[in-house]
Amino acid sequence: MKKISGALALTALLAACTPQGQATNPAAVPQAGADRDAHGCIASAGYTWSVVRGECIRIFEAGLAFEPDPAPAQGAVLSAYLVLAPAEGAVKAAELFVPGRDASVPLALVHTPEGDIRPTLLENKAEGVSLFSYKDEFFLDVGGHRYRRNSPDNHSLLERLR
Repeated sequence: MKKISGALALTALLAACTPQGQATNPAAVPQAGADRDAHGCIASAGYTWSVVRGECIRIFEAGLAFEPDPAPAQGAVLSAYLVLAPAEGAVKAAELFVPGRDASVPLALVHTPEGDIRPTLLENKAEGVSLFSYKDEFFLDVGGHRYRRNSPDNHSLLERLR
């Protein structure tokens, strides 16, 4: 009798520890990869919809990283990513993914006069975003916050943007 009542007490204790609804509703458990957005991109796998590419991308793989300038003294460094539309030769369209913004910022190509020492290459005046080059380096100005691209491939990117 003691063994039966002990087993019943243990079963009752374990049943009380089960989260509400989980034992009776297995569909309540979130499924990996079930977080598709309206375009079918799986955010938990790092995918985001790219307007200029028309597909789900991982911005950290497809985009060009820009680091905050100056770099923060402490804490995480949150990069901005520039995604260019796939094209042979010159860039036709671009978008910018900025930390803290829900949607990407579309950027328009700016034709600057020859000899401009700090030419703006891409911009979105309404959002206060511009990409410019200075001494073969690229800088983003996002509403007064500065980002810098420090990469050996800057020269080839500059050629594509001109």
